[in-house]
Amino acid sequence: MKSFDELIGFAKKAGKKRCVVVMAQDKTVLEGVKMAQDLNLILPVLVGNKDSILQYAKNVNLDLNNIEIHNIEDENEVIKKSISLVKEHGDFLMKGTLSTSAFLKGVLNKEWGLRTGKILSHIAVLEIPGYHKLIFMSDGGMNPRLDLKIRIDIINNAVKMMRAINIEQPKIGLIAASEVINPDMPETTDAVKTVDLNKTGEIKNCIIEGPFGFDVAISKEASDHKKIKSEIAGDVDFLLMPNISAANIWAKGLIFFASAKAAGMVAGAAKPVIMLSRADKPETKLNSIALGVAISTASDFNI
Repeated sequence: MKSFDELIGFAKKAGKKRCVVVMAQDKTVLEGVKMAQDLNLILPVLVGNKDSILQYAKNVNLDLNNIEIHNIEDENEVIKKSISLVKEHGDFLMKGTLSTSAFLKGVLNKEWGLRTGKILSHIAVLEIPGYHKLIFMSDGGMNPRLDLKIRIDIINNAVKMMRAINIEQPKIGLIAASEVINPDMPETTDAVKTVDLNKTGEIKNCIIEGPFGFDVAISKEASDHKKIKSEIAGDVDFLLMPNISAANIWAKGLIFFASAKAAGMVAGAAKPVIMLSRADKPETKLNSIALGVAISTASDFNI
């Protein structure tokens, strides 16, 4: 999967999917929805303040004919109704103009949320100038403290997601500050154990190597120069970052300084969940919607 254009083309083949937007009264959210609608990717279901939705829709020339709108003002009720709708007849959920904490509180609600018993993890997808394909990365938005079990769960979420878009044997790099095993850096000791679990078949359908410095993961030349033998150096599909801060800063740095294109979603819920920053551009929202459409076609739906 080399670009978001390719991902959008893949998503188009799935036919229109029902996208439920939580607190849809936002200009950039509805711009993204319009872009996706114009590409015949989605049937939008908009939940929130109807008057505001109508005004913003007019501002972005969004055709509201045949679009389902649910007029609810209370934020908690908006979230509850949106999750009910996506459970009943929706294909995926999308965060609109509300805080991430409020959105996730609803998704994780034990009574009416989208929990499955799996760890939820945020997966960023980046199209970076100079890299030859889309690269996937976790976890910059969900899990603040990683241990070996959580790292393995994050990898399994990512493998299912990538296989849903025909990346059959994802190449996974475990990122650290260097390749040296250091007991004071748990990402390095956990990497050794994770690689062993992959070799013994306990983590399936992927190739895992590490710990890798970032340069080794994305550059075969760096790997050769450091005399590190690797099947995947310079060709990784997925980067497991050492912690939430490294992942979040790395992704945002690439977006703001290197003009990387991006998408983002939460994996591990009963339905795909698109979770973006309110500051993200409409194009990022379109890319994420395309990702949601593509992933929601998977036969193993709980990704």
